[in-house]
Amino acid sequence: MSSATTPPEEADVAPEEVAKDFVTAVAWGEHHRVWELLSDEGRTLVLRLGATRGMDQALAARLRDGTAPTAEREEFLTDLVKGLRADLAGNDLDNLEAERDLTVEDGTGTARVILVSPLPAVLAVPGLPFATVEMTEEGGVWRIDRLMPRTSK
Repeated sequence: MSSATTPPEEADVAPEEVAKDFVTAVAWGEHHRVWELLSDEGRTLVLRLGATRGMDQALAARLRDGTAPTAEREEFLTDLVKGLRADLAGNDLDNLEAERDLTVEDGTGTARVILVSPLPAVLAVPGLPFATVEMTEEGGVWRIDRLMPRTSK
């Protein structure tokens, strides 16, 4: 996505907020928003994973090129959101915190965000991390490269 097409409200949004927006889109089934928030690398990774799990190569190419018919695109995006929901199952996606992992060098155009389930304050312990989001800055906005769940089912 080039900066010329970046909506002004998305410019200068912190990676933590983009990661939360992504998870919110997953939770609420906003499949177009999920796809929009993926970086070029993220989309390539999703399509490659789909192909290894039996997706037709021609369909993957149409999705990558943006030429897939509406019905194919909708079915794919719906399945993508279902898969992401399964990866995040068991976590309260409406009540999460996002913390920037500062061990990733700033200024490189990459970021890592840890998604955390907060615990009740009476426990006086930090929340439980449930996923890591790796991100890339593309055209002045942060996009999702990959989501790596930390929990097991």
